[in-house]
Amino acid sequence: MYTSLLLVPSLVALCALGGCRSSEPVFSDPARPAPPPPPRAAEWSPPSDWDTMSAVRFEEMLLANMPDHQRTPLPQPIRAQLREALNRMDQSSVRAATMLARSYTDEAGNGLLRRLQLREVGPDRASDAGDVVAAAGLARFPRPERWWRIVELVDGVNPHPDLEVRVECACTALHYGIDRVIPFLLQVIRIGTWAGQDDVLDFTPDDTTAWARGRAAEALSIRAGVPLRYDPDAPVADREREARRLEALLADAIASADPLD
Repeated sequence: MYTSLLLVPSLVALCALGGCRSSEPVFSDPARPAPPPPPRAAEWSPPSDWDTMSAVRFEEMLLANMPDHQRTPLPQPIRAQLREALNRMDQSSVRAATMLARSYTDEAGNGLLRRLQLREVGPDRASDAGDVVAAAGLARFPRPERWWRIVELVDGVNPHPDLEVRVECACTALHYGIDRVIPFLLQVIRIGTWAGQDDVLDFTPDDTTAWARGRAAEALSIRAGVPLRYDPDAPVADREREARRLEALLADAIASADPLD
């Protein structure tokens, strides 16, 4: 399933508003004390037309009322409304995921994870946009490793059935320091290559995997500490060469990954 053009501005806007992943991974280190959580503001409720207002007004509203590096609690009725919107799998789901992601509270993070754990596949190619934003948003929460169970949507007995969502869950898990997702992400970037024909996959890729492959390569490159060179539209030989390079760079991480994390 491809996430279509609906996903692209949604993720770009989320990153621009500070609700997406940072440019560097933040791996868990028990020996290093966790940074203090951002200050907690007073509860805030969005206006009733949050799901129909213009994109510009929605962005301005979030910048003014849910600034980055501030925890903005949402009242319980609002959280329930946003969780309901997540289940619609439409544009309102993307906005709901963005607001929950920028809340940075435990209640909001739990709501995003519970939505992902439903493992739903929508009727359209763009249906997964809200879930991709939800998975990406969890990487930016204070002490994000609290939502480590997201790895079960990648490398568990019942992974998420939507490839784009599963890839973003893997990217967030890798951001947490869970290296056991690396082999899955390598399988994704080998889709459509000669080497990839030997992979035993537990998913069936379709003809629209460019976004998933590019996103997987981005996360792997960050973990390896190298610039992103993988181009999902490059010739097969180039993509296969870059996949081999990333696999070699991450060989030690794969070998030392905790299977239980």
